[in-house]
Amino acid sequence: MLMKVSGKNTIIMGDFNYPDISWFDGSSGSHGSDFFNVSQDCFLSQHVRFPTRKHNILDLVLSSDPNAVDTVESIGKLGASDHDILAFEVSCSVNIPHSVELVPSFSKANLDGISEFLNEINWLEMLDGLNAVDSWRGFRDVVDQVMKVYVPWKRRRYKNNRPSWMTREVFLAVKRKGHLWRLYRSSGDSFDLDQFKAQQKLVQRLVSGAKLEFERQIASNIKDNPRAFFSYVRGKQKVKDSVGPLLDSDSGNTINDSQEMSRVLNSYFSSVFTQENLDNFDDLVVGVPPNSIEDMVCTPDLVKEKLLKLNSSKAPGPDGVYPFILKSFADQSCLWTPPAVVF
Repeated sequence: MLMKVSGKNTIIMGDFNYPDISWFDGSSGSHGSDFFNVSQDCFLSQHVRFPTRKHNILDLVLSSDPNAVDTVESIGKLGASDHDILAFEVSCSVNIPHSVELVPSFSKANLDGISEFLNEINWLEMLDGLNAVDSWRGFRDVVDQVMKVYVPWKRRRYKNNRPSWMTREVFLAVKRKGHLWRLYRSSGDSFDLDQFKAQQKLVQRLVSGAKLEFERQIASNIKDNPRAFFSYVRGKQKVKDSVGPLLDSDSGNTINDSQEMSRVLNSYFSSVFTQENLDNFDDLVVGVPPNSIEDMVCTPDLVKEKLLKLNSSKAPGPDGVYPFILKSFADQSCLWTPPAVVF
């Protein structure tokens, strides 16, 4: 039965009454050996680490994902029962639909190739005689070519069953742990069991170290890559933000359907717009307004200063030019020359 219900996202809890299982060192007596072996075959994690009846751990919380259950604690007894009541938090994930949108992966971009390519362009000759609009279009076309040749692209959301902190070393260690357990199950040899226990301790140490190193890395890079930091934090939230259900003020009914909820929201937002009198407009001012700017000075140093203040993690504007490219090469004349010439 345990093998049938243990799937990808499974949490099993209850009083299993196996006092001879030691969940700390991974051993069991004859009474609980079958249950313990099956739980290991299904790679279930047991989260209760304290006695729940006298000196025994009888009430268990098992999960297929070791990160699915947090902070298991005892909150006393219920009535005349001699078993502890268990309280624990469950981390649930939200199914995010696959996205077909491609976004640049700047972490794998060939920055040296981009710099060499841009420095070979004679911007003064290329933009000579062009107006501001045509000059900017020419600059944008060059940046587009850079993005296609030197920057790899990836899907915005790609489903990956591995945690973001999992390195190749951790993955191989977990894989070997499963191999050693299957080897012990087939042989029953004590040497194979010792090998499995040693690998299990190694995996725990590697997982803890990989998580710590990953969290340090995204925390130190929060200014350059805030999206990675906040994406990881959102993944740790116990409760995910969602919209709905909504109350339709017209009918008084509760709405759960996504399309109907979007209609209700759209109706509400449009209701707070200002209703303009289309028959009575103010006269438009024709001509050059007073205090208008006649001359605008745009020096290379000013362009460089503005480019360095860009937020490289932001999305591009309508022209499709990514701030990452502009800021990464702002200290080189190959990038601050074109805007200075254009304006």
